[in-house]
Amino acid sequence: MLTRQKLMLAMLAAAGRPVNRVELTKWAFLLRQSSEEASTASFYDFVPYHSGPFSFSLCQEIEKLEEQGYVQGQGDSCWELGEVTIPTHLDQQLKYQAERVVRTHRDMPLESLLDNVYQQYPAFTVNSRRQKLAVRKTAPLAVYTSGYEGLSVDAFLNRLVTTGIRHLVDVRRNPVARRYGFHKSTLKRLCESLEIRYTHIPELGIESEKRQDLKTQADYDSLFRDYTATTLSRELDSIAQVATFVQEAPSVLVCMECQPSCCHRSHLAKQVAEQTGLKITHLV
Repeated sequence: MLTRQKLMLAMLAAAGRPVNRVELTKWAFLLRQSSEEASTASFYDFVPYHSGPFSFSLCQEIEKLEEQGYVQGQGDSCWELGEVTIPTHLDQQLKYQAERVVRTHRDMPLESLLDNVYQQYPAFTVNSRRQKLAVRKTAPLAVYTSGYEGLSVDAFLNRLVTTGIRHLVDVRRNPVARRYGFHKSTLKRLCESLEIRYTHIPELGIESEKRQDLKTQADYDSLFRDYTATTLSRELDSIAQVATFVQEAPSVLVCMECQPSCCHRSHLAKQVAEQTGLKITHLV
């Protein structure tokens, strides 16, 4: 079991009562903000959502813990500990910090907790249905690109929201991923819940068999020369479609690789930039 999952169980144990799902996500968010140990890539990331900071990954993992018996649901809106014994090995400093967050907030009415979080972190209210204390940014038009390698779906989506992206253009040939949130259907659903349009254009991707055994930059360069000579010279209508998208709203070309130099999206972006006159901006 992952440390972050053990921390959620420790929080439920410290609460000593059923915990509202919104409440638990806010406790986890406050733990991340207040703890140096929890503010790492191994803990949950958060994105502005309907009730302030939210983690899609946290809720997905709690549901998995519920299936395993560590957590049980109390109606549609609460969680509490299940009957399966909680794993005991957990860094004591982290456990103390998690329990401290719970002790500080467990007797606070939910509305008061939300007021507290909203006032401290107004940037996370831009999508709130309750109260907006900040205005959601809209980025200037450009040919944006981004990869999700090494990121949780929450961190990746938060990058798009905070940058001001309004349209995700998925240019993977096969939009599947082992990491939660990046499979086509899930990514589309999460994007749309954040009012980010999602479009998949598989014609502009690269077949997986061509991506095998890429070890050096020379290997990548050879692949991208072939991509430019074949796909980019053939799929002119699809490139024109992307050019239209980036001129209509702040749009980002998305694939997996973190570094643009290792991804075909940088070469696609060059073609789109030449058609539109917009600058290329890699979000890394």
